[in-house]
Amino acid sequence: MGTSKVDFRGQSFWTRDSVVRVVLALLVAELDPVTTSEPELDALLNRWALNAALGVTGAVDAALDDHVTNDHIVELIHAAIPPIQGRLASDAVVEVTDPAFLHRAVVDIAPPIDPPAARGAWVREGLAALDQLLAGQLPEVRGGYWWVDDNGLRSTRGRDS
Repeated sequence: MGTSKVDFRGQSFWTRDSVVRVVLALLVAELDPVTTSEPELDALLNRWALNAALGVTGAVDAALDDHVTNDHIVELIHAAIPPIQGRLASDAVVEVTDPAFLHRAVVDIAPPIDPPAARGAWVREGLAALDQLLAGQLPEVRGGYWWVDDNGLRSTRGRDS
């Protein structure tokens, strides 16, 4: 089971690949209808769908610095997070089979696609950490990093912590 780093504007956190895959897929499904009025989201959602569908171990890339280039896009993502969190059941596995996500994913990958899945509690915390990251609220951790699991966001120092 791999882990991936989600970084934005010099801040970052690490979590399981499955969590990043599900968070990206859920955001694709939530933001897809917005692309009719916000076409600049298309490239980002396509990138997220591809990364969520492929799930390359240790390299699930949110590509935030590449595609989230202005505060308006940050606000669109911020606005998408609470509705997603409101639909999550913490004690269940979240499997993303939303047609909007699957449609974007199959553009670059031949079906069938193995839908991304992760525990709801991890996904909820991953979304919360992403929200903090986009807001620039993750302070620097010298000699360590931020880690997200089902208990939330915490700083970890060195290998033995």
